Amino acid sequence: MKISEDNLVVELKKRNPKALDFIVDNYGGLIKAIVKKTLYKFEGSGCVDECMNDVFLAVWDNIDKFYKENSFKSWVAAIAKYKSIDYQRKLIKELHNEDIDALDLKYKAVLESEILAKENREEMMKLLSNLKEEDKEIFMRRYFQEQSTEDIGKQMGINREAVNNRLSRGRKKLKSIILGEEGK
Repeated sequence: MKISEDNLVVELKKRNPKALDFIVDNYGGLIKAIVKKTLYKFEGSGCVDECMNDVFLAVWDNIDKFYKENSFKSWVAAIAKYKSIDYQRKLIKELHNEDIDALDLKYKAVLESEILAKENREEMMKLLSNLKEEDKEIFMRRYFQEQSTEDIGKQMGINREAVNNRLSRGRKKLKSIILGEEGK
């Protein structure tokens, strides 16, 4: 029997292996695109192919949970998305639990930079909360959005020198807070 979109679900429920071949041929590109988009940081480790195989297995094992009211394509895409997110969580957890030095430098660098960036951002936001709102905005524009002091002044309606003075005073205040916290 030839498999088509019309009889695909019925044949999958009958456990016809040709129906799975049809999914691989017709939905493999979609699944691969979704999985690669989620797991792009781990490409080259074989996890994309492994995850794709798990998606096909999940479709096969869970076809009874598919409802005709839904689009089969959307259902398969959702399975691919959730499986790839599960894989991403698993890989990140493994990176935390394994000996990081034994890992490929690419994965180590990605993980470390993400963790450091998050920690630095959180610490910086905590520090900036000690500044007045206007000074905090100036700091955000200058150091996070990398705007020039001239542009900041124009947008906020103050001159460039006032922006520089606020940045200088803010840096001094933050430095004293940092040094004060380190001394405790």
